[in-house]
Formats: sequence, structure tokens, C-alpha cells
Amino acid sequence: MALPYYWDIYEPIRGHLAEIAEKIKSYKATVIGIHAVQAPITNEKFKIWGKEIADFAKALRVRTVTLHPNNINKDEGAQKKALENLEYFTGLYNDEVVFCIETFEGKRRVFTPDEAVASNLPITLDTSHILDEKTIWRLLNGYKQNIKNVHLSAKEVNKQHLPIDAFCKEIVSYLIASKWDGNVVLEYLFEFHDRMLNDLELLKAM
Repeated sequence: MALPYYWDIYEPIRGHLAEIAEKIKSYKATVIGIHAVQAPITNEKFKIWGKEIADFAKALRVRTVTLHPNNINKDEGAQKKALENLEYFTGLYNDEVVFCIETFEGKRRVFTPDEAVASNLPITLDTSHILDEKTIWRLLNGYKQNIKNVHLSAKEVNKQHLPIDAFCKEIVSYLIASKWDGNVVLEYLFEFHDRMLNDLELLKAM
């Protein structure tokens, strides 16, 4: 489940989160994760936002909330503030709700994948956002215990979130063989959404 991108879009729905949760439950839908694209993890608003979203997640029995690491003029102060904010919720919810940093390689991100690992943060591994397949395997082999979700899709040099390919299937085979406990989410561009159900069935049959 994806949340609005920016604070000014999120603001109007804040008072309706409980109502939205009840509506989702009325459909008997199972929500396995929340994708919060532009959470304000580097400033004080995160403590407001995070509490509301963690409570929303609990209402839906969702354990993981995926956050994009902000694009900022990065310095140690911004990383320190983000870590303080994330640690605050670790203590508040005792792992009942876990905020996960999605993997992005851009140098302006408040956490690159390696920085998230160095800070021992839970992560969501996105296979389209990491160019080198060796880096993906290094994360899987060395940090699997802290990878809570995998956003699975193929990529080309200038295009991401394409339907799964042989490499994606290799990853799923590895996760099954290693008895990894987490969520695999297909994340496709809109024009490929008609492929998702068939591809999901293909993966489930592995």
C-alpha cells in the first residue's frame, strides 16, 4: 500500500487514517507493507508523521513501513537527525512496527545502501535501484537478516521497474532456499501492471 508522496498532500488525509484503515479491512484485504515514499525522516515532522503512520500500520496488522531516504544536501547533522528519529520509533514500538530504508544509490540520499548497512538499519532492497548485480548479491549474502522487504523488478540502463527477468527469479530462488522471512513485492511501471498477476503466480509456483 502506497501513501501520498509529500507532506502537503498527506496533510488533508491525516484525520481520516482510522477511517481508511477500517475501509480497507472491510474489503478483507491483506496489506503486507506500507510504502511511504517521501517521509520527512530528517526533521521533527517525522515524529508526528511516524506516530500516525505506525498506528495506521498497527491497525492493518502491518509490520513494515518502507521509507525513501530523502534527497538532501547531505551532512553528518542530517544523518544524525534521521538516525535519532528512527531510533525513537524503535524504542516506542519495540519492533511491532519497523521503519525500513529503501535502497537508493544516489550520493545525495541521506542514506546510501552501504550507509544504511553501516548504521545497522532495516532495509527494503529494491532490485531496480541498484545498478550492479554484485552489490545486490553482497547485500543479500551479508545483510539478509536486516532485509525486511524486497521490491522486485527488472531494469535496463535507463529504465527501472520492468517485469521480472531471469535475475529476479534467481533472487527469489535464493530467498526460498535460504528460508528468508520477509515480503517480496512486485513493483512495475504502470504500463506493465497487466503482467503482475501472471508474474506473481509464476513466482509462487517456484
